[in-house]
Amino acid sequence: FPGLKLFSSADGNNRGFGERDGVGYTVTDNTLFSVNSLGTQTALGTIEGSGRCSFAEDEVGNLVIATGEGKPYSYDGSNLTHGTDADLPNASTVTYINRRVVYDGVGGDVVFADLSDPLVVNSANVMIAEAKPDNTLAVHAYKQQVYVFGVKSIQPAYNSGVGNPPYDFITNATQEVGLNAIHSIANNRNYTYFLGSDLNFYQLSALDSRPISNPAIGQEVANYSETSDCFGVCFTLDSMNFYLVSFPTAGKTWIFNEQSALWTSLSYGIDSQHLINGYRFLYGKHLVTDRLSGNIYELDFETYTDNGETIHRRRDTVSINGSTFGAPGNEVFMSKLGLVIQPGASLVTDIGTVIMEFSDDNGRSWSTEMWETIGEQGDYEVVLEWHQLGMFRNRMFRFSMSDPIKWVLVSAYADVELSSG
Repeated sequence: FPGLKLFSSADGNNRGFGERDGVGYTVTDNTLFSVNSLGTQTALGTIEGSGRCSFAEDEVGNLVIATGEGKPYSYDGSNLTHGTDADLPNASTVTYINRRVVYDGVGGDVVFADLSDPLVVNSANVMIAEAKPDNTLAVHAYKQQVYVFGVKSIQPAYNSGVGNPPYDFITNATQEVGLNAIHSIANNRNYTYFLGSDLNFYQLSALDSRPISNPAIGQEVANYSETSDCFGVCFTLDSMNFYLVSFPTAGKTWIFNEQSALWTSLSYGIDSQHLINGYRFLYGKHLVTDRLSGNIYELDFETYTDNGETIHRRRDTVSINGSTFGAPGNEVFMSKLGLVIQPGASLVTDIGTVIMEFSDDNGRSWSTEMWETIGEQGDYEVVLEWHQLGMFRNRMFRFSMSDPIKWVLVSAYADVELSSG
């Protein structure tokens, strides 16, 4: 995963990252800032509240901001306006579709703003999601449909061109799962992702949703004391699509690779929530905001720290046993384990190291650390070996390193003998 290269520095608590007319905007503490291509942040006005913000841009260049703690705001490039219309809801989310700004409302309401003003609502332009006895938690526009996320269901609506508002719910398309975390919703060109009311993560495409959680990630999330504060962002790196989710109360971050369907733990330091708080592709850069400050970073594969802080990398193998070699139930004797890596050119003068550990109880406890050097500066491919690793019935291996260098795992191999049965 790329490191974090400082793009813009600021103090405060970041509450979200938006975009208007190709320019970045952040809310830090109670202030809306613009961020130009040089990383300069300029204060534009006051945004009340302290929670996470939702952003949408309309067709005339208004940046609309929902806070969940009062009526939304709109910034038109010159003026920041706080909504006052009586029918404008205290929305937590805002989205945009077909010249309409849309908000979540009270109860099952879905609120459509006027065509001329994102902060003005005609009471006739409110529809009610009635498939379930449900409360609307969030709205999200995706591929010409508005998805209304409730506590127990998700209902897609389309532009029928008839009535006020000119939208109707799609017949027989209600998803029988609700939303757990309002800000877990994120999308790329292929899917919309979210954390469901059953604590599974889902991919939503057109009128179908499917769970993408595996048993391990499902058990992990189920053990968190708080999940409704989960937030998610989508981005594409090296032609691969990722969905990143963070749990602030639990202090955990996970990232899903769409192509491989694999989940990976991502951390800041040894085992804490990653710094990423929001994402935008702006100025030809992958930019992310910092959950601990008003800083903005560039995701950079040539940066091997998180703004100067050590990145600890770790890879755990699957369990290896007799079945791995076509002999289920047999004990395995491993005389040699090898690892081929490409560490790149070291940025430090010290010789780097890879630490190997193993576990014979499915990761509940681990052996003593076994260190091997990865070579001097300039070594671009290194073969590491560990010998006489003993007999086992079931074993996992863990490889760790924290040197500020590129580290690519190329392959692993082992010399083994199987018991007679």
